[in-house]
Amino acid sequence: MIDQKLLKPLGSSALSDTVLENEWHPVCASHELADKPVSAIVLEERVAVYRSSKGVHALRDLCVHRGAMLSKGWVDKNENLVCPYHGWQYNSDGKCVCIPAQGKDDRIPPRAKATKYHCQEKFGIVWVCIGEPRTDLPSFEEFENPEYRPLVCGPYHVKAAGTRVIENFTDFAHLMYVHGGLLGHPDYSELPDFEVFKEPDRVYTGDVPIFQPVAHSGSDHREGTTYIYVKEVFRPLAARLSKRDQATGQTLWIMLTVLPVSEQECIVYMPVSRNYAHEVDDQQFIDFQDTVFEQDKWIIETQKPELLPLDLQAELNHKADMLSVAYRRWINQMGVRIGTT
Repeated sequence: MIDQKLLKPLGSSALSDTVLENEWHPVCASHELADKPVSAIVLEERVAVYRSSKGVHALRDLCVHRGAMLSKGWVDKNENLVCPYHGWQYNSDGKCVCIPAQGKDDRIPPRAKATKYHCQEKFGIVWVCIGEPRTDLPSFEEFENPEYRPLVCGPYHVKAAGTRVIENFTDFAHLMYVHGGLLGHPDYSELPDFEVFKEPDRVYTGDVPIFQPVAHSGSDHREGTTYIYVKEVFRPLAARLSKRDQATGQTLWIMLTVLPVSEQECIVYMPVSRNYAHEVDDQQFIDFQDTVFEQDKWIIETQKPELLPLDLQAELNHKADMLSVAYRRWINQMGVRIGTT
């Protein structure tokens, strides 16, 4: 659960980050948003998200009358969001269109409105931007094409900076230790040389072959599969990877995107797709990703310093850290401040 002690009082200003406030952030999985509003917290700002026949909408989770949470209300027959305290009704633009306690012919005060936020639905996730989006969400066929069986894993609640979560996702060398027996083995820790590329809107690797031995009783780990990984960070708090079986071409795609709740708390959503094993129940893939992320989570939550150091001299970097170093430089140049030190 979200640690309420980390949050500012309702109605106060959100965390200030001129980069992240203008980014798209995941606030819930599409299937979580049905006929009732959902409450989310973006950079310590409460947001009420709801669905109508016209799509998804987001308003500041604050009735301007007496400060009640709009997300605790409901969507009425006219598809307005109703405050649970006095029944004030807000349309999708945030304008109050009805105050039940006043006469029908009385004028509704112009100040009776809720802040409207940008909201869209993509990849099985509802996204919100509390500022002005600097870019639109990219198109990734693997997470939009139903032939790849896309599904959303999570949410995963992490008591750590979102930047630490993304950097962990960029890392190759932990696969053999944090995920030993699942994604690698310490006997095969040596990484091949690989390239990292930087463009204005992303940093990414070339092909990185990783040997994943078969784990079974009596195995000498000579059996296994070589997977070709490609990792990419395409927004400050969003990344993805492809993991391709070198022999068969079977590929797993994973996107990891982070909702920054506060400076040191975040929620992670993880769309996953595959071009194989369609006969296997999706829940098995979800369960596997749950296990893998839990292994990552305990490491991330114990890292010091809690915030990601952008000074490259603050920690000892190695050539295996090429992608994470490129990530740190990239978000530093962008001006990201929340989750960094």
